[in-house]
Amino acid sequence: MAGILAGNDVEQEYLWSCTLTGSDKEYNWAPEDPTPEPKEDEENDGIVKPGHRLLIKSAILMPSAKKDEVTIVQIESEGYNKKAVIVPICAMKGGSDYQQYVDLLVPTKAKLKLLQGEGPISLIGSHCVDYSGFRDVEAVESEDEDEATDNDDEMDVAEEVKGKGDKKTQKGLD
Repeated sequence: MAGILAGNDVEQEYLWSCTLTGSDKEYNWAPEDPTPEPKEDEENDGIVKPGHRLLIKSAILMPSAKKDEVTIVQIESEGYNKKAVIVPICAMKGGSDYQQYVDLLVPTKAKLKLLQGEGPISLIGSHCVDYSGFRDVEAVESEDEDEATDNDDEMDVAEEVKGKGDKKTQKGLD
């Protein structure tokens, strides 16, 4: 889903999920941009580097989880002033808890870990890609084109006036 936000931002949302189990206890969320970085001798040419955010909405503990076993999921990420944040985000008991509302926004790279229990537990949410300034780039490009067109028009008018002025001057001399 794509939407234009207030200002000049365009955001796209993609469905995201991961499943943590006893054999696969970690998940690294570190989105890579497919847009190549400009080289030193190249200009940016309007390439907008997108920002990525992960919105974890729900946790689902599968019915195959061991009864009465507590499953805890922990997140490791970077907080304000690049301070490490390591904290549990959900705890669920097998046989009684099947779904839990999480609603956690992760603005930077993160590692999700199964701290306790065997799962399987699935986390579901949205991967949000924000193209800040996307419309600004288009607006700047169209303004440059408009200015170039205006300058061409002004030069055509100036040449036309100059040409007519020469003819009048020549007629008056004849």
